[in-house]
Amino acid sequence: MTAMTLPLPSVNNYLAYKQHLLPHPGTAGVVQVTRDVVALHATAAAGPYLSLWARMPGFQHQALHDALYEHRALARVLCMRRTLHVVPGDEVPAFFQAYVERHTAFEARQQKFLLVETGLCEEAEAEAVLKQLQRRVLDLLAEHGPSTARKINRAIPELGTRFHHSEGKKYAGTFSVGSRLIPGMCTLGLLIRARPRGTWRSNLHEYAILSDWLPDVDLASVTPPEAQAWLVRRYLAAFGPATPDDVQWWTGFSRGETQRALEALGPAVTEASVEGLGDEYLMLADDAGRLRDFAPPDAPYVSFLPGLDPYIMGYHDRRRFLAPEHQARVFDRAGNATPTVWANGRVVGAWGQYKPTGSVVYGLFEPVSQAQRALLQTRRRELEEFLDGEYLPPYTRTRFTRALPLPVA
Repeated sequence: MTAMTLPLPSVNNYLAYKQHLLPHPGTAGVVQVTRDVVALHATAAAGPYLSLWARMPGFQHQALHDALYEHRALARVLCMRRTLHVVPGDEVPAFFQAYVERHTAFEARQQKFLLVETGLCEEAEAEAVLKQLQRRVLDLLAEHGPSTARKINRAIPELGTRFHHSEGKKYAGTFSVGSRLIPGMCTLGLLIRARPRGTWRSNLHEYAILSDWLPDVDLASVTPPEAQAWLVRRYLAAFGPATPDDVQWWTGFSRGETQRALEALGPAVTEASVEGLGDEYLMLADDAGRLRDFAPPDAPYVSFLPGLDPYIMGYHDRRRFLAPEHQARVFDRAGNATPTVWANGRVVGAWGQYKPTGSVVYGLFEPVSQAQRALLQTRRRELEEFLDGEYLPPYTRTRFTRALPLPVA
């Protein structure tokens, strides 16, 4: 069967639609938008808020706060590429099981190594001591409820033991055993990150017993192979057409895991060719007709996306929306994206903030129309209103973003 050929502008417009980046009436709530883009990158605490602001007209911080901590319809979990994401609460088992064999073995090794290196036990005792410490943490939280790592460390003195790393180097430092063991218990499916201590920008969280925080979640309700196939299907639904390399990069699976997951989907996946990019693309078969029949918007549209936004981080090959000569202006050496400016489905610039005032500034490296430029100015002002003078330190910076123009007085 010959793969259908898709014009690149049609692909970009359709993906902008699926990613909730086209102008729309705003009927979908935060949980549905998160579900539609699979997950929100949450390494930076403010990232999910900015990703939702870019996709939901009139979005307010409280909507995400309530979904995470009041209704618990969303949750923070470690999943793709060992990175923290916000995901729908009812999908936590699938995200957990998709990585259980990879993450839990690695985490257990790291924690036992830490106990030995800090002198808390001998190597032969590490597993037993680790289980005992985990049990004490669970008992503490069962009695007192969600607590910060600092509070847990004070109650369990062994967790306050300091580990010295990289001695003699510029980045030498120390951290407590608890600051590694407690988040690691989230990776193992024992705990979950609960309410933040501070504002919406804070990465300091309380920790809760997962089964208490999400009592209806059964981590064993899906097998790892089922979870991996499910995740690849969800990825293709939100990001397809995509190449197998894109799938592997986004998921963080091995090549073998990626291939097995794709094979498990069988005829649900079809091949496609994208003009100017190649013929190695895959997408869901029931999505192909919708893309082919999709009517692009008549009016221009623009977006300000945060660094590490799920859309720009969704692909290994970013040529579909970013010219190769501009890659270094947007991505650091590890492949992390700066905050970006978009016009009609393509990256045209990057944005940041002027630290003294929190003003939003941006620079363009692609030409835009007069209508797009006017939309960018309007959207910039709306972003400033949303930030309300708060300065967000950038997670990723490039030479281009460091040289962004100062705001005009």
